[in-house]
Amino acid sequence: MTTTAPSQRILALDIFRGMTIAFMIIVNTPGNGEVSWGPLQHARWHGFTPTDLVFPSFLFAIGVSAWFSLRKFDHQLTGDSMNKIWRRTAILYLIGLFMWHVPAFVVALFSMKLGTFFKDVFENLRILGVLQRLALCYGIGTTLALWLPRRALIGVGAFLLLFYWAVMHLFGQGADPYSLQTNAALRLDLWLMGPNHLYHGESVDGKPYAFDPEGALSTLPALVTFILGYLTGQFLDQTKDRRLALSELFPVAFLLIGTGFLWSYWLGFPINKKLWTSSYTLYVGGLSLLILCLVLWLVDVKGKPQFFSFFNIFGRSPLLAYITSEMMVVVLFTITIPGADGASQNGFSWLYQHTAVPIAGDNAVGSFVFAIGYVLANWVIAWACYKRGIIFKI
Repeated sequence: MTTTAPSQRILALDIFRGMTIAFMIIVNTPGNGEVSWGPLQHARWHGFTPTDLVFPSFLFAIGVSAWFSLRKFDHQLTGDSMNKIWRRTAILYLIGLFMWHVPAFVVALFSMKLGTFFKDVFENLRILGVLQRLALCYGIGTTLALWLPRRALIGVGAFLLLFYWAVMHLFGQGADPYSLQTNAALRLDLWLMGPNHLYHGESVDGKPYAFDPEGALSTLPALVTFILGYLTGQFLDQTKDRRLALSELFPVAFLLIGTGFLWSYWLGFPINKKLWTSSYTLYVGGLSLLILCLVLWLVDVKGKPQFFSFFNIFGRSPLLAYITSEMMVVVLFTITIPGADGASQNGFSWLYQHTAVPIAGDNAVGSFVFAIGYVLANWVIAWACYKRGIIFKI
């Protein structure tokens, strides 16, 4: 970790990253997810909502940043660069692996039940997840980027998308090889890790179902999202004239969006965030690039950065914002608050019922009001760190 701010930052990239973090907190922490507006929920399976853009946009931004962060190594594959890359990868992966269990560990420590805690954690530890995917894509992606020339890197990206499509089609089962229960990505994860180590956020017949949207096989197309970001960072660094850069990047963004759409609807590999399909990779890669281009145009060409100061705070230390937003939720759910009628509820539900519900009701509006309030609470933490010159990074 460091408190030294990095130099030669691209303001528009910080703003783009901050916008992604702010929207991520909104969709991750509604007051009541069951009543949230449709655009603030993930597509149930095939299809796309704005929420499905959050994760790939953040991964895309990491790719853009990686090009600039590796200038210190002159973009050469050396012992020093590999040590730095894989040290960061390992730390980020371990944070993602264990951060959810910190509150339970504290409770177990004070209740003298550490044996039960460790047994439960290691029997049900989710091996892959959001930060783990970010770590793997960063580590593998930067290694490939330093090892291969630009054209070869593009070739690897194309190969990964086609290879993933082939594997998913050939090794899926049943009439629909891309369904929740028959897809090849799930089959591989069950064989590698077993159901206890997968995410249980889906349901079948009303019961939780083991399927990991950050599984092993779908990491391959996610890696291409990182590569798209890395190539964008390279192009922006080498094309200082922002008007010229945007005149070339805007068409690329629309080309990616169109190719992803056609791959889904003409070639039958549906846009699906939870499978991170090849069509989805291109579609959201294009959308991420398009939004970044719009921010670059407003900030660098039109000279309007002051309108985005709020997002810049989040963008300066996105890892801090992510960890605090997620950990605060875990802590709130750990707290039990007794009610007047003898019933109890967790701290998160209590906070929602006593803040947003009296203002807007237990509905989509109230759920959204709570999410906005939660964004502001996390922004205050990020702002306090920013004012003290603290940049939380690995």
